[in-house]
Amino acid sequence: MSRWDALRAYSALPATTGPWFLAVTLIGRVPASMGQLGALLLVSGATGSLALGGATASAFAVGQAAGGPLVGRAADRYGHRPAGLAAALLHTAALVLLVVCVERDAPTGAALLAAVVAGFSVPQVGPLSRARWTALAHHGRLPMARFPAAMSFEGTGDEFAFVLGPALVGVIATATSPPAAVLVAAGLTVTMCVAFALHPTAAAVTRGQGRGADAAAPVLRVPVFLLAAGLTGLGCYFGAVQAGVTWRAVDAGADGAAGLIYAVLGLSSALAGVLVPMLPASFPLARRLQVGFVLLAVLTLPLAIVGGFQVGGLWPLGLLIVLPGVTIAPILVTAYTQAEMTVPVAKISWVMTVLTSAVVVGYAIGAFLSGTLADRYGPLSAFLLALGAAGVGIAASGLGRRRLAALRPGGTPHHERNPAEIS
Repeated sequence: MSRWDALRAYSALPATTGPWFLAVTLIGRVPASMGQLGALLLVSGATGSLALGGATASAFAVGQAAGGPLVGRAADRYGHRPAGLAAALLHTAALVLLVVCVERDAPTGAALLAAVVAGFSVPQVGPLSRARWTALAHHGRLPMARFPAAMSFEGTGDEFAFVLGPALVGVIATATSPPAAVLVAAGLTVTMCVAFALHPTAAAVTRGQGRGADAAAPVLRVPVFLLAAGLTGLGCYFGAVQAGVTWRAVDAGADGAAGLIYAVLGLSSALAGVLVPMLPASFPLARRLQVGFVLLAVLTLPLAIVGGFQVGGLWPLGLLIVLPGVTIAPILVTAYTQAEMTVPVAKISWVMTVLTSAVVVGYAIGAFLSGTLADRYGPLSAFLLALGAAGVGIAASGLGRRRLAALRPGGTPHHERNPAEIS
């Protein structure tokens, strides 16, 4: 397959899933990216306490990190429809309850509990969508030549939600009120996430597939752990860069610019993600992941120098943040594709949610550590933490390179498989 044929594979994806699936899965993951910022603005706006707002957003993140793998395990065991419906309805109810608690001046503990439940029940549209593509490929309904395009579409979708969700919260909160932003997230959940749960592709992940012989096969714990460790480092990178950029924006008296600059990271990542299928088959996945993390570190150096030493104004940050951005979606696409090659299809939903939760946990760690460091030592410490987080990814991908290079879907050696199929 030529590189242009690889790009044309995008246009063939709707033939596998039906015309509406791509739109449903794209929009369906937006509410999850609205939750933390929505909770922060809702509570801090009502109470005047940024600390309490931050605690509520953190409670949401903790719930999301803990609940993600459980939603994935339920999807493997009971099927995507019941698990997805239950998560979507519970998430909607928890978001509405959070608004009610804040608007009615309920005890702080009630709002924190509602935030935890809201995070815990995030419907996990992104990971489950990846699991559906894997199941479709496993059942022969998606040609393996199109699988890289499907994974790249998912990576681009994540970046789309990453940029659009917080921007939507900011626009709605400014134009109307913070409670309205959270209620819009609830509305999107009860419509688009329910539509995702009920979409015919859910049948590809058969009910009870998490109980058969495949489910009894052990997950290859070391490769999965190393992938999760690498993505935890990537999440930490996100949190650290966001803290460094925010410090510079606040110091310049342009607080709102932080979100715009950080959004450039997501946009450059999304554009790079579209081009991932053009990478040649001679550039194997195991090497791609390590090279991706190395490039992330190298391309962050100019950002760290300009941002950390406060060279120039904010516009150089907006330009230089494009450089590391182009590595992020390729890293995510490669990691999730390797996960597909590492575990039995009966456990794919669980593993996809584990990896997504790893990013969430890493982000929480990075945001906390870099925020504390930046307050004490300035923005350079946050950018140095970002470089260290990229180093975690380099180490994890390096340790896992040999193990992951010898795998094919279901955890068996890929030497029996056409190399072009695993590009």
